[in-house]
Amino acid sequence: MQPNTFSMQEIIRQNYDEAIEREEEGGSAETPFVFTIPKGTPIPGHLILINEYLARFSLQPSRAMSLKELNRSLDEFYDKNAIKETPGDWIDGHPYEDALDEGLDETWMAK
Repeated sequence: MQPNTFSMQEIIRQNYDEAIEREEEGGSAETPFVFTIPKGTPIPGHLILINEYLARFSLQPSRAMSLKELNRSLDEFYDKNAIKETPGDWIDGHPYEDALDEGLDETWMAK
């Protein structure tokens, strides 16, 4: 999980381009989706938001749980809170010129 940073833009655009190329070559490609979690969304007590590096985050269990329980918890969280978009829709709604440098924590945290 990342805010709209230059590296997030590159990841989305590269993966989207690869999916389109696979499809054009006759390969099967599932439609990828981008999940946006709105600022201020509360994190359930059984999950914790980890800042892995610069502007990269992940949701992890805050207590011991099985992989099945973790997957169910994440599915519930995303189903309830995420805005689910195709990469094309995400790119349209998040122009590259609006992206921020992931090293500028105070700037992207304020958005």
